[in-house]
Amino acid sequence: GGYKFWQQKQLDDGEKASIAYETALARSASGDYKAAIDQFNEEEIGAVAGYAALSQMQKANLAMKINDFEAALITLKEIAEHDNYPQSVKEWARFRYAAVRVEKQIDSNASVDLDSLIATDSPWRFLAKEIKAIKEIETGNKSAAKTIFSELADDENAPERLRVRAAEFLKILQ
Repeated sequence: GGYKFWQQKQLDDGEKASIAYETALARSASGDYKAAIDQFNEEEIGAVAGYAALSQMQKANLAMKINDFEAALITLKEIAEHDNYPQSVKEWARFRYAAVRVEKQIDSNASVDLDSLIATDSPWRFLAKEIKAIKEIETGNKSAAKTIFSELADDENAPERLRVRAAEFLKILQ
C-alpha cells in the first residue's frame, strides 16, 4: 500500500512540475521573461529534481535576456554548487558563470575561471578556449589569439564546427 501511494505521489508531483514548467516556457516564448522567471520559481517545479535543474538553467538564461547579470550569475553559481544536479549540468553552469563574467567584463578574476575550466576534461573547455582567444583579440593580443585558435583548429577532440571557426579566425588574423 505504501509503495503504491509513493509511486502515485511521484507521478502527481511530476505532472504538476511538468505543467508549471510548460507554463513558464510559454511565458518566456511570449516575451514575458519576468513572469517566466517567477513561474520557474514555483514550488511544484522545485520538488522534482530534473525540472528543478532545468528551471534553474532557464532562469539564468532569462535573467541574461533582461540584462540582470547579477541574478544570472547567482543562479549559475547555485547550479554549479548544487549537490544533487548532474555533473554535466554543473559543468555547463561553471562554463556559463565564467563566460558571462568574461564577456560582460564583470570581474578581473573571471579569466582565471576560464583557465581552470580549460585545464579540465570538461566538454565546455573548447568553448572556454574560444572565448579566451576572442578576449585576446579584443585586448590587442593577436599573437596569443593566433596560438589559441591554432590549438583549437588542430585539436581532434574539439567539436568540428568549433575547429572550422578557429581556422576561419586564423585566416582573418594572418
